[in-house]
Amino acid sequence: MARRRGPESSGGAGCYYVVVLGLLVSGFLIGYLNTGSYEAPAGAGAPAGSPARNLRKGASQKHDPEREVQVALEEAALNEPLDPSTWGKIPAAVPEGAAVDCSGAPPDGYPTKWAIKDIVANWNPDDMVVPDQMYQSVCRFDYATELAQAIRYRDAEVPFQLYNVPAMNEIARKWADPAYMRRKLGASTKYKCEASNPGGEVNHGANHFMYTNGRAAKNPPIKNVKLSWDDWLGKVEAAKNKSILEPDSRFYFRFSATSASDAGSGWLFKELTFFQPKPNIFFKEPKQQRGIHCRFGMTGVIAEAHWDGSRNMVGQFYGRRRYVLVDPDDSCDMYLLAKNHPSGRHSEVDWSNPDSWDKFPRFPTMKAHEVVQRPGDFLYLPTYYLHYIISIDTNYQCNTRSGKDDRQAQVVNQCTPGFTKEKRDKKKPKRKE
Repeated sequence: MARRRGPESSGGAGCYYVVVLGLLVSGFLIGYLNTGSYEAPAGAGAPAGSPARNLRKGASQKHDPEREVQVALEEAALNEPLDPSTWGKIPAAVPEGAAVDCSGAPPDGYPTKWAIKDIVANWNPDDMVVPDQMYQSVCRFDYATELAQAIRYRDAEVPFQLYNVPAMNEIARKWADPAYMRRKLGASTKYKCEASNPGGEVNHGANHFMYTNGRAAKNPPIKNVKLSWDDWLGKVEAAKNKSILEPDSRFYFRFSATSASDAGSGWLFKELTFFQPKPNIFFKEPKQQRGIHCRFGMTGVIAEAHWDGSRNMVGQFYGRRRYVLVDPDDSCDMYLLAKNHPSGRHSEVDWSNPDSWDKFPRFPTMKAHEVVQRPGDFLYLPTYYLHYIISIDTNYQCNTRSGKDDRQAQVVNQCTPGFTKEKRDKKKPKRKE
């Protein structure tokens, strides 16, 4: 970046600005500290009240070349690549997963899959101790250098991760500051959120969230609650020292926007420019977008396994979230609840409790794989691709969907009858390539 000089610059002043630039860069790199008691990893974002934040208010600020240089440096650095080490441990892929060739078209058998019993034995969903390895085989693509490869995988309708998107790097840094989120969400504005309901139907524990359509369930597994941002932060703090065995409700904080004109949440479309419905890697069919949906999870909460009837691009903005993934071809082995059940299209099995699997004889050998999302990551999930989600720590996620691909509709309908228009076959259909 060229140095900016004031109207009375001289050679001595030029040397002065070189020193200032060096100090500012050093200060910026070590200055990402969070405020308050809320947990935030080192390197997460510039705190509220920092020079850059104060200067953005500065319509009344006098012209000051040094301060302008500082603002320019800090804002430019917001979209620099994120340092994954600041967000906690990410397990390495087991050797078979690390051997996947991501350089060309998706190889035969991609992604590599393993028996769910081995995945759970290695890392039980209720265990927040992160192991050294995990059963990962999903390709990760750098937006800056491998965008064409990512598009190839998206068009092949297979899962992959994308990272190092400059606009996402900037938002991940901003959202790491709870004061910034408070300004966006409002400290007292109430949002329709979810509470787990220990003892409810098809409920596997206080940290488990089983979807319910709100009908026909006398004692649903989750309940809707109204929470503000500050309410939810208080519940996050209160749950820090609680065991998952304690039968107290856990909470998901949720908010959505269907368009930029939405009252209250329309700012999401301006904030998340990559999720604006335009032709790009994030949308196969931009005109089919159905809003932006955000869900913030507490440490240890689990969203039970299910499929979605459209393509899904999932962005991770804060913290870590683990996904156990199942190809629709294997969905009959996960005992999906039928359409007429209040929790239809979700797995009936308690994945975290192997002692309960005797009732589900096909489940232990069901093929699956897993991946961890860290801030700045996107995960592409094709239509009907099943996912079981675990919050490793407090985390923020937003996703958007765009159209559908029905090549696996038959097998999904066979395993969860009534959800698709495809006719049922007696034999399990092969996946079309």
